[in-house]
Amino acid sequence: MSRGVTRALTRTACGLGWLAAGGMTASALIRALSSETEPLLIGVQGITVWLLLPAYPLLAGTGIVLVRRARRARRRSDGPARLRWPLALGTVALALVVVQATLLIPAIGWNGPRTAPVGATPLRIVSANVLLDNTELATLAGELVATDADVIVLEEVTPEHLATLAASPLWAAYPERILDALPGYHGSAIFSRLPIEDGGPIDVAGSPMLEARIHTPAGLVRIIDVHAVAPVTSENTVLWRGQYAELARIAASDTGTLILAGDFNATLDHAPLRRLVTTGLRDAFVESGRGFGATWPRWDGVVPPLMRLDHVLVSQQVTVVAVTDQTSAGSDHRRLVVDLALPSSQSPSSQSPSSRSPSSQSPSSQSPSSQSPSSPETPTP
Repeated sequence: MSRGVTRALTRTACGLGWLAAGGMTASALIRALSSETEPLLIGVQGITVWLLLPAYPLLAGTGIVLVRRARRARRRSDGPARLRWPLALGTVALALVVVQATLLIPAIGWNGPRTAPVGATPLRIVSANVLLDNTELATLAGELVATDADVIVLEEVTPEHLATLAASPLWAAYPERILDALPGYHGSAIFSRLPIEDGGPIDVAGSPMLEARIHTPAGLVRIIDVHAVAPVTSENTVLWRGQYAELARIAASDTGTLILAGDFNATLDHAPLRRLVTTGLRDAFVESGRGFGATWPRWDGVVPPLMRLDHVLVSQQVTVVAVTDQTSAGSDHRRLVVDLALPSSQSPSSQSPSSRSPSSQSPSSQSPSSQSPSSPETPTP
């Protein structure tokens, strides 16, 4: 290969390297600045950890060039000058590797399952976004029953979904239920084997979410089925921030046992979710997860999910025992199966499932048509 061709290739490699470094630096800055108003920047924040992966081969490549040029520098008068660009680019690449590792290490679940405290009451909760146009809902219903959960929270539940679920084993297996099936993306449902004291849809900054107060042997547990809007438009980012502010207010003012579970349309790379967990809530995956735990987008192919949009957040009284994510038939989200341990309670209102008649159900659990009226909705993906 001629010297001219070699120089041309070197210049091209150098230019591409700086272009990649510039793009990754921009991604890192976007993550650091944590915009809450620009949809594109919010999206980049959620995948910055993956966008920075090319920093590793870039560092390796510049390192090889630097070593080779350093060997030749002794024999050339311009040797030190020829080290400048690989040294500069390698320094930038090293800084990007450090940033990527700093984001990656906390995002990985390192703890894994733990032992429940002695005397604690076990509670298994499953959270699943069923997908608005799911054509495999009957199969998914069977999968949900097989999880042997005590409580199941579902998002994107439509009236058509409800008809399918009513004909599935899920309906009989979970006689207690609160339903708010709606056209569009904001319908939800809570299914329980434990007695539901009360519940229904609540307005969270202009968007409906479902809550239920459930009797357990450890006392009442308040569960909110969260489905935040996706911040894909400027209008949605306003609602998105408002929902998180309202959820933070709810969490800060609730002194009981509180569980927020669902599709948060945010990762811990996003400032609103980080602020929410500072109210005293803990992310179940951070406590007892293992691996990456990404839940979206779930598709058939070699590329795994990229973001952990689905979460179960618990109050300080609750011990997280184990967290697993599973494929949900027909959905673009993986579901979460979370084993919790509730502290013992002497609350007189506490009762076990066996202490309540099987025929006793919450007012909204009688039939698929028992739902709250449809609420205004903001389209989200």
